[in-house]
Amino acid sequence: MNSERSNATPPKWAESVLRWMLPSRDRDSVSGDLLEEYRESIVPALGDRASRWYVRQVAAYVWRRAWVLGTLVAAIFVGRFLLDAFVPIRYVPHVIAVRSSVMSWMLVGTFALSAAWQTWRTGNIRSGIFLVLVIAWIGAVLTAVGTGVSIAIWHDPATMSAIQGSGGLDEALWGMPILLTPIGLIVGMQGAIVARLVAAIYGWSKLDTKGT
Repeated sequence: MNSERSNATPPKWAESVLRWMLPSRDRDSVSGDLLEEYRESIVPALGDRASRWYVRQVAAYVWRRAWVLGTLVAAIFVGRFLLDAFVPIRYVPHVIAVRSSVMSWMLVGTFALSAAWQTWRTGNIRSGIFLVLVIAWIGAVLTAVGTGVSIAIWHDPATMSAIQGSGGLDEALWGMPILLTPIGLIVGMQGAIVARLVAAIYGWSKLDTKGT
């Protein structure tokens, strides 16, 4: 029984995600402590359900890293939706409105900086990209929920007419949230790659300094 416990292993994909998300200095200690708890306490107590416990721990860690930024992404979209509803403007085809430009740059900045910082702290490009995807998924769900709640509160004819003139309900409820994943993937990859290159150059410069 003790041999089976000591050889028990959590889902490989969950263990890999955890190691991706951890800074290099904490990778072995944190993942090792969680694995020890899994084998010594959780497997004997939960049996076949132990793997689900491990996945929940990893998911909770990822959630703590992503939920604030995911909420920020949703706030950008819902804020823009409410601005269009209560302070409508006339959109001109092929002309980017100032509010559209501001929203786009805020979104790009959030994704790029999130991916860059996560890649810098972990030294892993996959970590930065994965974090941005989670942020995008959280943002998409919260955007749909926030927009739905807003419509439930404010649905008078004037507000609905303004919403229709800014893109319509379909775009607000699911069109824009769906776009978050490809936008996050593209921008996140760029931010992660830049951060990895900067980290590599920084490492080389430190080596050169020591050499001289």
